[in-house]
Amino acid sequence: MWFPMREVGMEFLDTADKVWVMEAHVAAGRPAVWKAISDPTVWPEWFPGVEKAWYEGDPPYGVGTVRRARVSGQDMDEVMVCWEHENRWAYYLRGASYPLARAQLECTELIQTDGGTLMRWTIASDRGWLLWLATPVFHRTVTRLWNRVARNLEAWLHQGDAAR
Repeated sequence: MWFPMREVGMEFLDTADKVWVMEAHVAAGRPAVWKAISDPTVWPEWFPGVEKAWYEGDPPYGVGTVRRARVSGQDMDEVMVCWEHENRWAYYLRGASYPLARAQLECTELIQTDGGTLMRWTIASDRGWLLWLATPVFHRTVTRLWNRVARNLEAWLHQGDAAR
């Protein structure tokens, strides 16, 4: 079954029913982190649960690009609404194979620090029944996931450096 979601833009970060913000640090430069997060084909290497992810169409990719993903057996269809090279990107979920939300926007910001890159992941949602039920544990669970993503990404980036 497919559950369509409402189209939203960046303003949704300020108007959503619920907003969660997670931060994690990666000991790698912002260009390397950007390259990894903006290439969905490498996500299965370091993002837990991502089985497959890809963009529709040919490069260059940016605002308006559709990204599809299979995560933990569930399918998602996303549309990029922000693409600021090496700084920030965001997408809204156009639909999913589970009733997550009525609308959802996810934004990742990359902030250069002395020791690498701070990744800030913001999830803005008009929650569906599934997310309403998960709300009491959602932020804690997703924060743990984001920290794991950062550790995995850092290890994957350094493994690639060592192979060069």
